[in-house]
Amino acid sequence: MTQHPQHTAWPRPSVVSGSSWTFPHPEVTRFDNGLTLLAYHLPGQYILSCDLVLETPLNAEQASQEGVATIAARALNEGSAGHPGSALAQALERVGAQFDAVAGPSTTQCVLDAPATSLREALTLFAEAIVEPDFAPDDIARVVANRLAEIDQKQSHGSYVASRALREALVDHDSRFARPVGGTATTVATITSDHVRAYHRRMYHPYDATIVIAGDLTDVRVGDIVDHVFGQWRPAQATVEPRAATPGLGARQVIDRSGSVQADIRFGWFGVDQKDPRWTDLQVALTIMGGAFTSRLNHALREERGYTYGISMGARPFRVGGLIELATSTRTDVAGAAIDEAQEILATREPFTQTEVTRAVDYLTYSAPLGYDTAEAVAAQGAGLVAGRLPLDHITSTLRALRQVTADTAMAAYRSLVDVDASSIIVVGDADSLDGVLPQRGSTH
Repeated sequence: MTQHPQHTAWPRPSVVSGSSWTFPHPEVTRFDNGLTLLAYHLPGQYILSCDLVLETPLNAEQASQEGVATIAARALNEGSAGHPGSALAQALERVGAQFDAVAGPSTTQCVLDAPATSLREALTLFAEAIVEPDFAPDDIARVVANRLAEIDQKQSHGSYVASRALREALVDHDSRFARPVGGTATTVATITSDHVRAYHRRMYHPYDATIVIAGDLTDVRVGDIVDHVFGQWRPAQATVEPRAATPGLGARQVIDRSGSVQADIRFGWFGVDQKDPRWTDLQVALTIMGGAFTSRLNHALREERGYTYGISMGARPFRVGGLIELATSTRTDVAGAAIDEAQEILATREPFTQTEVTRAVDYLTYSAPLGYDTAEAVAAQGAGLVAGRLPLDHITSTLRALRQVTADTAMAAYRSLVDVDASSIIVVGDADSLDGVLPQRGSTH
């Protein structure tokens, strides 16, 4: 007869509510040359992420050289005065570091990832690339050629063409924000190493610049290292004041891609930035309408009608103002029906329910800790706060404010910013097949 061991019944462990999550707060150090350091100590994150944020508003570019900020950023890792050509990449590789840089609407962000044990050596090379880049004519010519090829490739994608046309409709045509950050084929083709050098001398300086470093900073004298590496970097003689984006006249337009079986559809409005008091209510409203898989638009146009694989809807903030965009793609033969139904849903007279608000708030807040669980993500968000000129507790305060949104406040924000009769609508596809798909203004009444 088999003997079974006796089992001991252990008491059920008690479960307590978790503490509310907050975005980390950095230690702030300001240096004599105008540079600011934000240091986020994240125990256990031994690969440090460093983001240097430079004030480089796009209106600093000359009209004939739009895109020079992007060319300058992309050419930084092509070599420096101390490590010309591939020697810079090899030196970074020896210390286990990776370097990249990208120009945005208001700032250029230079990013370095490196082990904590080699931070001093990696930051020294990082500073060398930023302060004393080589910008050899052959390297600049190659970067320009790559950018021109990228522009040509993007023009073959209907989704890119639609989003670019929507931006041109929503932003005043005299504003630099109305055109691609990386410039157009016409302007990029004119850029030379002399142009890039002149732009760098004028715009790359420590005044109002911020370096964000995140990771395990135990026994790392990060302030001393930054001061040693960047302390001799001098401010520029003058700075360029950024200009805010301003609203355009709007448009409803079909852009022809003859023979296309797909229509790329965009609805858009000029919106608000993250400092606007309606921002959190707007986030909830847009999530309910089209910003999540359970949204009203996705349910109707994907689940019920089968017009599309999905819809996205969200706000893209500038420092001042921003854009609200709905994006989807459908078969050409159902584009008109999809646009009509989307417009009817967008013009909703059906109030938001508390269930919808709760679902949207949970979606926006519960995913936040997962989005910031690496040093790279924390540094990138810290840099984003600097670029947007937002307070350092903005993430935490926004999450707290989201919990205060109600169905009424979300609907009020939505109705104040999303005027369906005034929407811009861009459709990219076969123009002959899409004749008559654009609704007239006022057709939702």
